[in-house]
Amino acid sequence: MDRQEDGIRSARPPAGDAPPTRRSTGPVPLPSAVRSGRPPTSAGVRPPWWTTSGFYIGLGVAGALAVFVALGRLGYYDIWFIVDNLSSGFGPLILSLEFTTYSFVIGISFAFGLGLVRAHPPKVGKHLARKGTRGRFSFLWRWPLYGFATGFVATVRGTPFLVQMNIVAISLAYVYPQFTFLGWNQFCWFGLLALTINTTGYQAEVFRGGIQSVEAGQIEGAKAVGLTRTQTFFRITLPQTFRLITLPLTNEWISNFKTATILSALTVEEVYYWSKETIAINDVHPIEGFVMLAIFYLLINVTLSRVVTYIEKVRRIPGLGTPIPEVSYTKRVLRGELPARARG
Repeated sequence: MDRQEDGIRSARPPAGDAPPTRRSTGPVPLPSAVRSGRPPTSAGVRPPWWTTSGFYIGLGVAGALAVFVALGRLGYYDIWFIVDNLSSGFGPLILSLEFTTYSFVIGISFAFGLGLVRAHPPKVGKHLARKGTRGRFSFLWRWPLYGFATGFVATVRGTPFLVQMNIVAISLAYVYPQFTFLGWNQFCWFGLLALTINTTGYQAEVFRGGIQSVEAGQIEGAKAVGLTRTQTFFRITLPQTFRLITLPLTNEWISNFKTATILSALTVEEVYYWSKETIAINDVHPIEGFVMLAIFYLLINVTLSRVVTYIEKVRRIPGLGTPIPEVSYTKRVLRGELPARARG
């Protein structure tokens, strides 16, 4: 008994100490990063301007402009010719944007259905053979529909766009040799149709991946609370799908924008046709023409990519798609936060 009492008394905290569940009074010690002189990295504290991503983006833009000016000064191309003729490419550029956006929007309406079919392939089981089972004869329409969706996606993704465009143009040219509608000739409409078919196949896979990325546990939880399959899809699956496929759809739009250059083979006067025929051949400035083309594509694609990345970052689902810091290692180098083995 004496030993037990001595053990109990030794385990009790001294009278002057605070209980373990209470914070002791007095000033709170500063974090180690603040005591060492390094900028704090905790949430809610703005890092220095020279460690933000905007600083590195501006540094990259300044470096690109410096290279552009340096190559012009060295005589690789005429800078003043580019400055004087850059505005003449706005019309063809708008036409390229129209082809890209129209085909992309039309393709979404078809790609969503194809992706939905491919995300829910038909299953074969003994329960379908039982009399009175719901969906007993669903194989009569589900398997052909799934086969068509799978074959369409495989064909589009497995063949070059130039081949697809030639098949569409040659096939329709015999039926509609002279077709004009809304100010576009038959070649513009043939190119738009081919571009729509191409982007539909790629967007279908984006939708399929987004739908299948929703965790099965959430679907089971929705069933447990009494939601129907339709309610589960529109309230659980679909909202998360659109937030998960924001960046893949943006990448598809950018890829579709660059693919639209092949429409120049149909004599569609888009931005690539303008740079090649008008600037490179007629004005005899080939390097300047393609430099202006590169400027247009960089301005649109890089700007769109950064804007959508910011939107996706703000609207990201917590726990899904956590981003990897783009310049995390550079920030650690500038802040002096290298690991011990790197410091030597």
